[in-house]
Order: sequence, then structure tokens, then C-alpha cells
Amino acid sequence: MECPRCKGIFARKALKQVRKGKHGVETQCPKCEQWLMFEPKMMMTKNIGLFILLVFSVANFFIDNTDYRLICSFLGFAGACIAFYGVFKSKLIAAQE
Repeated sequence: MECPRCKGIFARKALKQVRKGKHGVETQCPKCEQWLMFEPKMMMTKNIGLFILLVFSVANFFIDNTDYRLICSFLGFAGACIAFYGVFKSKLIAAQE
């Protein structure tokens, strides 16, 4: 991970200080003490993808028709892809204090 303020690179294990902020969880850079958070749009994208995955996975469990099960499986996979996109494209930004 890279801090946008000091450009220091650190591992996730180095993040010790965590707090609840306005837009979710915030963590403190171990090098410059700046509070950081993930981009809210990408976190929302991740959450929407996980929601789609959950809904269609549960729906797939209760459906007997094989055609609808295939559609639910495809939509669940699409939700997982959206969630992965939100996770891997997200960047740290400075949190407002």
C-alpha cells in the first residue's frame, strides 16, 4: 500500500491504528501519522457486488428450474467480478478530520 501524503510504501500488517470515520473505517499511516481511507465510490462498488453475489447465490439455492439456476449463477459470478473490481482498483486517500 502507498500513502498519498508521504508516498511511503508499507504492508497491510503495518496498519495498527484504526478508527470509525464518516465514510467507514479509517487507518493511520505508520510513517507520517496521516489518517487514510479507501475511496468511497470503490467501497460502494465492492458492497454492491457483494450484495449481488449474495442475493443470486441464495436465490439459486431455492430455484428448481435449471435455466433460472444458470442465470442466477451467471449473475452471482458477475457480482463477484464487480466486488473484485472494487477491491483491486481502490486507492487510499486522505481522510477529512
